[in-house]
This record gives sequence, C-alpha cells and structure tokens, in this order.
Amino acid sequence: MGQNDSRFSSTERAEKKFRFMDHPWISLVTFLVVSVLVLGLTGTVLIRVLGLPGESRFTGFLNASISHVVILFLIVPFLLKLPKGTRSFKRYLNDIGLTKNRPLTRLLLLAISCYAILALSQAAASIIYRLTENLPITSAFLRRVFDISGDLPPQSLSPFLSLPSAFEEIGFRGVILTLFLARYARNKSIVIAASAFALLHLLNLLSGRETVWVIGQLGWSFFMGVFYGYLFVKTGSLLPPMLVHYLGNVFIGSFTGYMQELAPAGVQAVYGLTFSLGVVPVTLMLLWVRFFARRWPFPHKLVVREPIHRVGGKASNLSSA
Repeated sequence: MGQNDSRFSSTERAEKKFRFMDHPWISLVTFLVVSVLVLGLTGTVLIRVLGLPGESRFTGFLNASISHVVILFLIVPFLLKLPKGTRSFKRYLNDIGLTKNRPLTRLLLLAISCYAILALSQAAASIIYRLTENLPITSAFLRRVFDISGDLPPQSLSPFLSLPSAFEEIGFRGVILTLFLARYARNKSIVIAASAFALLHLLNLLSGRETVWVIGQLGWSFFMGVFYGYLFVKTGSLLPPMLVHYLGNVFIGSFTGYMQELAPAGVQAVYGLTFSLGVVPVTLMLLWVRFFARRWPFPHKLVVREPIHRVGGKASNLSSA
C-alpha cells in the first residue's frame, strides 16, 4: 500500500505541475512583462554600457532586434515553454507557423495584394487631407505621394530599420494567438492577441510622442492586430502578416508623409484610425482575405478548437449552428 500511495502521490504531483501553456492569461501577462523588462535591460546595456546614442534609430533597431531574439527564440520556447509546452526548437517554429510557407507563391500573392490595399488607403489619407485644405490634387502632388524613393536606400535605411516589426508578428500572432486558440474561439482569441499588441504601444509615451497620437496608435494597432490575426488563422503561416506588417512600416512615411508634415497630432490620429491603418483598410483587407482563402484554400489553415463549456460539472465542446 505504501508503494502504491507513493506512486499515486507522484502521479498527482506531476499532473498538478504548473505549465504556462495551461494558463493563457498568466502567460500573456508574463509575456508582456518579460518583453518590457528585456527591452529595458537591453536598452540600458546599449546606451549606458556601450555608449550608443539613445535617440539614434540604429540604437532602437538594435534594442528591438536583440530583445526580440532573446524573448522569442530563448525565453518563450525554453523557459516559458509556449505556446504548446516542451518542444524541440524545430517543433516550436512549426507550432508558431514560422516554417509553414507553402504554397509560397499563393502566400506572397495574398500578402502583397493586402499590402496594396493598405498602401492605397494610406495614400488616400494624404489626398483627402489635402482636399480638406481646399488645395488642388495636381499631378505633382500625386507624384509626391506615390514616390517611395524617400524610404529606400541611399536616402533612407527604412527597409533595414523596419525589420523588427516582423518579430512582433512572431510574438503576438505566432505565440500569443496560437496559445489562446487552444482554449478559446477564433474571434475571441484574435481580439485578445490584438488587444495585447495594442497595449504594448503605450511604451511610445516614453519616447515623448503626444498623448493623443499614442491613443490613436492604440486604436489602429488594435485594428491592424485583428487583421494580422485573421490573416494568420486563414493561412496558418506567419509569412503573410510578417510581410504586410514589414512593408507597412517601410513605406508609410512616403504615402502619409504629406499629412504627417502638416497635420497636428490629433488630426493624424483621426486619419490613422480611419484611412492610414484603421477601419477602411482593415475592412477591405479582411474581406479580400476571406474571399481569397475561400477561392484558393491554404493547406495549413489553423484548426480552431471549439470553446469549452461546463455542463453539469463536466467539460463539453459545444459548437454553434
């Protein structure tokens, strides 16, 4: 009896062992806290120890890149063991959709077409803002709006400095969204991941940005987060959301530069919430992804678990009609 009791006690302890993957909300808070701490620690080392200029975009690039690599490829898979528990590194990359890049041509076509919608919406923001100034839409103005050379080398290092934006998709869609999809319905999981993604942008208050602009950024980050999540679920791959996010960061200065130069922060926030990164482009992109995925389905589309409900003290999977 003593041996059996010891065996059962050992089994119970193993079953009760805490695993982050079993507690998505604790995991989310931990992920956000760890992200802030690692970003702060890395920034401190770069600026105070290595003496790099704090206001330099290159320093910001190094801080974000190093922090994301440490968080997403060391802390998350090997310490937090998210999103699916103890896995080999290869399985981890597959779990988060980072290696699911087939069919490549179809994924790239969807991503580029979505970005085209986003870019045209951003250009529309500058055009509409000029109209509100009662100024004509001349060919010279349109050439300025659609001239992307200012965001390309040698005039700009934007293609290089925008690379960390792709890491954000690994964290919030690959890890967090995958984690919540295991326990919650698709739409709820997408909203949770998008909300967390938006909240992290509150850190921009520390950079001196106007409060009204940061509030606007919270809104359009949420809207774009919903789109990135839907795109990830429909394709099962991180490639499309990473590419759209990256291109959006690279060229937004060209398409919205006119408005950013002339409009006050509050007006920029309104246009961001509507045209640049908000309701208009997100709605159009969601509809396009829905049509595209139905017309040309993807083999790695995520299988979403039905929400678990409790009936009579027992777990039951209930699906709506």
